[in-house]
Amino acid sequence: MKGKIRVERNVWQCSGCRRSHAPFDLAMGVAPGGKWTQGVGYKAAYLAALLPFAEASRALLKLSELKISSSEIDRIAQHHGDAMDAEQRRSEEAWRQPIDPLRENPQPEICCERLVIEADATSVLTVAGEEHKSVYCATAFALEDRGKSGDRPFIAQRLYTASAENMDDFSERLKALGWRAGMRQAQVAFIGDGAACLWKWAEENLPSDTVFIQDFWHVCERLADLAKTLFPKGWEQTFAKWRKWLRTSKTTRLIKTLTDLHARRRGKARKALAVEIGYLRNGRHRMDYARYKREGWLIGSGAVEGTCKHLVKTRFNVTGARWRRGNIHKVLALRLSLCNNEWEDYWNERVPLPSQEELPRAA
Repeated sequence: MKGKIRVERNVWQCSGCRRSHAPFDLAMGVAPGGKWTQGVGYKAAYLAALLPFAEASRALLKLSELKISSSEIDRIAQHHGDAMDAEQRRSEEAWRQPIDPLRENPQPEICCERLVIEADATSVLTVAGEEHKSVYCATAFALEDRGKSGDRPFIAQRLYTASAENMDDFSERLKALGWRAGMRQAQVAFIGDGAACLWKWAEENLPSDTVFIQDFWHVCERLADLAKTLFPKGWEQTFAKWRKWLRTSKTTRLIKTLTDLHARRRGKARKALAVEIGYLRNGRHRMDYARYKREGWLIGSGAVEGTCKHLVKTRFNVTGARWRRGNIHKVLALRLSLCNNEWEDYWNERVPLPSQEELPRAA
């Protein structure tokens, strides 16, 4: 069945302030001055988490025969995204608290012997006049939760966090992710590329026995570019040799070879060699790839690269999209709620929509 339903309801008005409310509206989850029930808000926010606002508007009309403008869906998404962000941060604050035997402490959602944490950053395009925004992302999962379906790898269970603010904010969220994922009980491996701020955070905040692993494929990409610079013709053979040394933990041999080349080269090639020699020396303690593979650890950061694409780029970097920096964290909170299976928990609390006067119009 479909069609309009006419509803008659009582409306009460205060003789003093002249404000009015309808008990039926409140029972349906419509806030004073609001327009939509909680169920409509659920649908609109869900579609806004997955689709551009204009597409979400069309999908809502097609699927539910609800005619809501794209700007109104934007407003609903911003309100619930803001509320979800606040709820996520309250939860993270609880996770960051030290274990207290005199109170009930939150239990980790991943129980494992070996835990992998990966972190990286991506960017979101912004409106004219605003600098493009970096979004830091991280994922955590048990090593034993990895598998393959045919040729496609998968992770059975994992948790996510992200920040559209700055590295300081991401640091706090990343700490909470580690405790939530069972870091207190597990042997931890941290995998990332060469970003100095991420390695600084990991070395200062993760357990002392953490295994630090620099993404093998990122190092290989840099070596391939260097080989092309030094040997434009036949660079493939040189790169293959360097890659084998890297993979078999012969980093000292690789650095010595590059240092010898540095002594004989001049100009652009010499500068490129100096950069890569410094990069390898600074990260060599995270490049013992033969040991990592022997012990069963990963040597690539594919899981967090996929996280950046799935969590951020798929929604934020659609063709033509430009965002205001102050709005990014709201839609990001919607997507985190979906990815971490927290969506229903939020809506079960039946958070009411604000009135039109309580929220500024979305930009």
